[in-house]
Amino acid sequence: MKTFNYLSSLKTLGAAFLIALLFANYSAKAQKRLAPGDKIFQSLPVNLPLPAKPQRYHITTDYFNHTLAGAFIDKIRVVGDFTTNLPGNKEKWNNVRIAKSQQLSGEFGLGDSQQFIENFTYQPATGNITQPEFFRNFPMDAVQVKNLVWDMAGIEAFAWGHLDSLKLNKTYEAKKMNGAVELAGLGTFTNSNILLTWKGISMVNNQLCGLIDFRAMDNPLEINMKMGDADFSMKGRSHYWGTVYISLNEKVIEYTELLEDVTMEIKMSNLSKSQFVYTTRYMKVEKIK
Repeated sequence: MKTFNYLSSLKTLGAAFLIALLFANYSAKAQKRLAPGDKIFQSLPVNLPLPAKPQRYHITTDYFNHTLAGAFIDKIRVVGDFTTNLPGNKEKWNNVRIAKSQQLSGEFGLGDSQQFIENFTYQPATGNITQPEFFRNFPMDAVQVKNLVWDMAGIEAFAWGHLDSLKLNKTYEAKKMNGAVELAGLGTFTNSNILLTWKGISMVNNQLCGLIDFRAMDNPLEINMKMGDADFSMKGRSHYWGTVYISLNEKVIEYTELLEDVTMEIKMSNLSKSQFVYTTRYMKVEKIK
């Protein structure tokens, strides 16, 4: 029995030694590969090549509406499939659906298909996505669907627009992105102070990625439109922030998450009193493999 225990101990120690040796070897290689002075931490690649084929993403955006006292009102989920890097530098939307629920817990239903945006294709560089004509076939009050287009345009700008200015863990003021943006005839959204920070390197979808944090606080928002026979107006402010994960090998977004907090006063011409609401929003952009 003593001999068995002795041999077992030797085997255990031998296995532990082998694991420690392998781990030390791997760690040494990893540290050598990503040493503090490594050029991968000095700057992000600016002239990334375009991928060889179109890139597809599934977008999910959840809105949670509450009173200012924190009472839940309702929730909305907007989903859709977004394709970029199409021939002619075009982008396209498919399978957009909206689901609503007045129950805080529980799953969203399938929702209603938004056929007016099916196969909606455009060139982001030439199409003026802030003008009413761009959305001429959309219902005027389809704000959440239009928001899909605006969100992805913003995320692409955060991803590619300032790579030559970002330094590791240094906050960069993207001043050229600040200012009022027209919401295609609905009103305006004013970016007060967009801040970008390259936070580090990670691995997503088996791709080495740069993490770019973005945030913009205290952004005024104003919307005026018709809702049926009533006039709808809203004034408020938005805080939003998130992270976009960009491939370091080619011009591809691997993943994005965005969070937003909006406080607003809503007036309807057929109601005598204003409603005060705050909305929290969570959006994720997942690559379709």
